[in-house]
Amino acid sequence: MFDYIVIVVTDDLDARELARTSLRDDLLQNSIIVPVSESAWNGRAGNGLGTLFAIENASVAIGKDIIEGVKQGKSVLIVHTAGEGTRNILTRTVKNKALIEVPNLTILEGVIKQFQDFAIPSRIMVTWGDQFLLFADSPEDIQNCAQKTHVMLFGLQTELTAEIARNYGIQIVRSAKAEAETKREGCELLDFEDSRSYEVAKMIAKKENGDLMVMVNMGMFTMSGIAAECMRHAFSDALAAREGKFNSDELWQSWIAPEYETSLWLLERADRVKTELSSLVPHLSSSSSSSSALIRSYPLSDRTIWVDFGTNESYYKSVMKLLDDDEAACRLREFLGLDFDISPVTATAAGCGVSVSSSIYDSLFVSFEAGVVRNSVIVNSVARYAELEEACVINSTLNRIKGKRCVIYNVVDDAELEVEDCFVVDVFHPVKGKIRLTMRIGAEKESKEKWWNTCLPGNEFALSEVAEMLKSVSADEKEDTKKRFETATVAKSKRLIDGNGNE
Repeated sequence: MFDYIVIVVTDDLDARELARTSLRDDLLQNSIIVPVSESAWNGRAGNGLGTLFAIENASVAIGKDIIEGVKQGKSVLIVHTAGEGTRNILTRTVKNKALIEVPNLTILEGVIKQFQDFAIPSRIMVTWGDQFLLFADSPEDIQNCAQKTHVMLFGLQTELTAEIARNYGIQIVRSAKAEAETKREGCELLDFEDSRSYEVAKMIAKKENGDLMVMVNMGMFTMSGIAAECMRHAFSDALAAREGKFNSDELWQSWIAPEYETSLWLLERADRVKTELSSLVPHLSSSSSSSSALIRSYPLSDRTIWVDFGTNESYYKSVMKLLDDDEAACRLREFLGLDFDISPVTATAAGCGVSVSSSIYDSLFVSFEAGVVRNSVIVNSVARYAELEEACVINSTLNRIKGKRCVIYNVVDDAELEVEDCFVVDVFHPVKGKIRLTMRIGAEKESKEKWWNTCLPGNEFALSEVAEMLKSVSADEKEDTKKRFETATVAKSKRLIDGNGNE
């Protein structure tokens, strides 16, 4: 388990609300949660300066220098969740994308849970708050490798294809011939490719010799307290001014690829970090061991489960993956604590008239009175009648719903909904009331102007307008407003059944 878990959020309101949020004790164990805000930074920081700023703010919050603590053996997890989360419409309901719910957990709780067994003494682990990475490697292998280098990246071996190059950053690495040695020592990093160009990636791979591997860059890393201290010194002017931007991968790339083109500002500081590390750790000055002791990449097992929730499409696919009949789906269900038999056998749920097959449907928390549910994921929802196929319904109070290949999230509706190939989301505002948002799955891959600043068909407001409206609205205000609508919906349903409005 980690000594400290630092969660980077967008503004001070987010930090205060997260501090009041009850995360599950069984996930936190004895870790100390430290929410920190990026709001004092001028512009965007990137996850490089954003990490250093988070360390500075967390140190102030706990009254101790976190880097000194890491140098003395403490372990720290930093989770980046800041940003508007524009590509996942569900973020509009909670503002912080890491608080979006999946079955049984928020994404943030899942991120914490997945890494608690992989805490590394004397290391800071930095990751993103919109994805799950379920490791199949042993904690000991990862911990031992991380403690042999000042910076350790993570990669997932792959074949270099046009699709891979277009969608992911790529690491070119040299591995030991023996797999056991590779796990102990990690891989030597030869180059990065993050232009998302297949032709450039092929050219870089061809110029290197030896036993090479291509790995998808997972975007997360560990670093020693000494490395963090050297980075803090090198970027002290930017930290004092609260301005500037770089992403961590740009720094690593400048270390391992001399021809890498980036700003002179970053190159100078990257070299300063490397020089200071060499003076503090004498064996780094040896050219034969320099790159190995400075930075390595850990090759994750091909059994690693990588589940992304950053976009509408990836959220839908990731949740529906729970219904698959394979090892990955089984491990993911186990991780989420879903003890469901999803074999394709039709059953009547909890004595009601709804027929459920090949679905995740817990009758303790779901109550559908009638209908048919096939190949769907239903969580914490009620409905009088439902016809659902390949659908995901979460935290919703409904009357009648017909849906196919869709996500219904946080919706309160006393009429009849018919949904296909899209997300339907309700956002609750103390003055505006219920704001219904609808967005086609995959639309977020188009030009942002088409779906962020432009009002989508059927919506009253553009998504950017909704985000602006909710900036100062608390979670309690949203929840209280939702409860008012739920009460009205339930009351109307009872009148239809018991009163003169009998159906």
